[in-house]
Amino acid sequence: MLRIEVDIFSGRPNPTWFLTDAEATKGLLDAVGEAPDAVAKTGAGFNGLGFREVRVEVISDDERARRRTPKRFALASTAAKNLRASGEIARRLVETMPLRSSVRLLEHAATPLNAQLRELLLERLDRYLRDPPRPGPPPPPPPSNPLRTTIHDPDCEQCQYEVSQFNPGFWNTPTVQPHNNCYNYARDWRTNTFAQPGRAHGAQTHVMACNTVTAAAMADGLVKRCDCLPQSQWPRRLMALVIDPGVDYHWYRHQRGGFWGHKPGQTPARNVDNSNVLVTNPETADRDGYTDFCGYFYAGVSVVIN
Repeated sequence: MLRIEVDIFSGRPNPTWFLTDAEATKGLLDAVGEAPDAVAKTGAGFNGLGFREVRVEVISDDERARRRTPKRFALASTAAKNLRASGEIARRLVETMPLRSSVRLLEHAATPLNAQLRELLLERLDRYLRDPPRPGPPPPPPPSNPLRTTIHDPDCEQCQYEVSQFNPGFWNTPTVQPHNNCYNYARDWRTNTFAQPGRAHGAQTHVMACNTVTAAAMADGLVKRCDCLPQSQWPRRLMALVIDPGVDYHWYRHQRGGFWGHKPGQTPARNVDNSNVLVTNPETADRDGYTDFCGYFYAGVSVVIN
């Protein structure tokens, strides 16, 4: 039995299902065994916004070990030596995604398996394979002072908020990284629940649009930029929301040094966009399919997420 996960979303849980058919499982593993250059270590390739990889994991301890086939690997990863072959196997796998799963997973509540999702995954995979991400040079290191700093908001004369040192190590450990998403990072609250806007207050939405996700986040206590928060709400964060229309959402947080940090889904926290350019303005950053910029928000200490 195999667990399949398409690593594509930032806010929503990734599409996930089990491959339980013995013949289908054997066929996939045989294809991988015949093309060892098609597999890569999970999380080793592109980790920006949009499609990243298809993760495959053997979940039974009595499965026969296969030569040149690891128990956990990624397909369609830019870390694969043969991306073309890797992408072909990944496409075959996504094409057989069940439209409903006999095993009900927690992820299915927010990301149900259906024909619309399957077509989206295939379209994004094909686009990714036609023009694979090509990371540029590493960005300049962030400032070294780890203390929070209160700054005046240049767009709102009377408002202040706090910026802090970019600290990806806090988020990028094996026990934290998979369980916290962009909303956790932007709010700076590690819940280990893959937090969803509005869920803590019974206002979660499954409609991926600026107005609905904004309303859900404001139910958690966020306020729109220039609606100043008092000193009693320290530390206050400046967050930015973008939407992949009808598909997903993504959040950024303003950091000390004038740039923005973010964490696409289960991937590491980062301060660069999809072109590996330091994010100094989330409105103009390379955001792949997250084309709708929804606005800026403050989050004070009273904002509770889950």
